[in-house]
Amino acid sequence: MGQFDPLLVINNDRSARLLQSIIAFLPKLLFAIVAWVIFRFLAKAIRAGVIFVAQKIGLEKIAEKTGVNNFLRNANFKQSISTVIGELFYRIVYLIGLNIAFEALNLYVVSNLISDLISYIPNLFVAVIMIVIGTYAAKFVKDITSGALRTAGMDSDWVGHLVYIVVMVFVIVTALKQARIDISFLTQNISTVVMGVMLALGLAFGLGGKDKAKEVIEKHLR
Repeated sequence: MGQFDPLLVINNDRSARLLQSIIAFLPKLLFAIVAWVIFRFLAKAIRAGVIFVAQKIGLEKIAEKTGVNNFLRNANFKQSISTVIGELFYRIVYLIGLNIAFEALNLYVVSNLISDLISYIPNLFVAVIMIVIGTYAAKFVKDITSGALRTAGMDSDWVGHLVYIVVMVFVIVTALKQARIDISFLTQNISTVVMGVMLALGLAFGLGGKDKAKEVIEKHLR
């Protein structure tokens, strides 16, 4: 009879458990890879579709008119607004695929981080939209104020620029709040900002510039 070796039994048991773990892990790994590949192609398709739709509805013209393209160029973005939005959708779908893949591999720490990032992206997207609309609104208010004061025979350029800055500050602060960025040190002065805007508008209309303001409104609505 052979001599009983407990170490050999232990080693064989460990090898068996290791082999079982590998066999159990392989389907999860395969699922993770397939999910990542599928969502990667899906993300590319969605990006192409979003860019196509954005271009068809004339988003580039709107972005150029509102100054969004200038904002992107000043921020060193070489892509158009349609491409930027398409890339945003691509990242969201791609991250969803990664999240599914990491969950399949039981890497919950990583998947939770990705989930938090995915849930944050809509807030960031809304903040960007608010800045885009706010930029257009600020230019609109600036044109009304400058035109009305010019009609009243007053030096309006600096007032128009001041109103533009005030509105943009309000827009940016609101967008930062939407993006969940702590700006409590700024929100204390929001009421002052709003009062400044209302005062400028009231001054513009009260000095006999209603006709000019109407002209500017019709121009922006065309």
